[in-house]
Amino acid sequence: MRVIFGVKSLRFTRLLTVMLAMVLVGMFASACAEEEFPNRDIEWFVGFNAGGGFDVASRIIADKMSDDLGVDVVVRNIPGGGGRRAVQEISRGEPDGYSISIVNMPNQITAELLDPEGVDFNSIGWVGRAVIQTYGMYTAADYPYNTPSEIAASVPEPRYCLTGLSGHSFLVASIATEELGIPWNPVTGYKGSEIRAGQLRGECELASGPIAGDTLTAVNGPEFKVLWMFSDERFEQVPDAPTISELGHASVGAATLANNGMVMAPPGTPDNVLNILSTSLNKALADPEVIEAIHARGMAVSILTPQEASKAVEGMFGIVEENIDVVRAKSVAAN
Repeated sequence: MRVIFGVKSLRFTRLLTVMLAMVLVGMFASACAEEEFPNRDIEWFVGFNAGGGFDVASRIIADKMSDDLGVDVVVRNIPGGGGRRAVQEISRGEPDGYSISIVNMPNQITAELLDPEGVDFNSIGWVGRAVIQTYGMYTAADYPYNTPSEIAASVPEPRYCLTGLSGHSFLVASIATEELGIPWNPVTGYKGSEIRAGQLRGECELASGPIAGDTLTAVNGPEFKVLWMFSDERFEQVPDAPTISELGHASVGAATLANNGMVMAPPGTPDNVLNILSTSLNKALADPEVIEAIHARGMAVSILTPQEASKAVEGMFGIVEENIDVVRAKSVAAN
């Protein structure tokens, strides 16, 4: 009887051991599945309405990233505050890589310095750069002046068309007029294409913005012209427009006043997750179809690793901090 009992106990022990091993294997497999990234949809926030340059570029890139990552990268528009709402959403997000955003830089740095909302850009997880928009100065085709010196000396003083006292166009306007000696005479309140309508009605003369999308179409038509591009090299889409460096103002050339579509993740996002996202982003940006589609919208691809993106943002901080007093003063003067 003792032997029989011993055999049963041994069988029970073995069964218990097998069951425990199965449970442990299941727990380990579950843990591995949870750690694997990505294993569900990723949200890509766009802080602007659908149809704009950043929105279109985001959708093109997100489609390619979806194919690469094996999960859907879903574009979600959350407009507000000139892109600021998206920045705040990401800055408070879970650091798991499942929410990222394209943000307009260095304008968001300017907004934070002028009106702090507690966003620490030094702690943000930088994935890379999706696109770069080159800014130009444009006006109605019949405007009689063409160079900064001619405009600075013109009578009456030129009026600067603006949507408001925020956004990247305001940053460009503030710095450019200061550097080029153009009088500060802003006319605000326009929305989108209303600026061009205002120029044609003679309400204002000068406007700066990305030479992309509808603006690119307009300046390639008979009613408008690009006076210059804020760059060192001729812009492919408007090759006849001189660069500001050609006109003798290299201080606002290069990419100093470009609008960068940086891609950010919440603070604390692990480096390995950032690297997975960055590798997929940059793989999409290297795709010829993606490059062609982005170029068609007047934007360019300029690939950065997370480390390079972080360094680029540091440089943007320097530019903004150097000019923040000018921007603040011009904001006050326009009120």
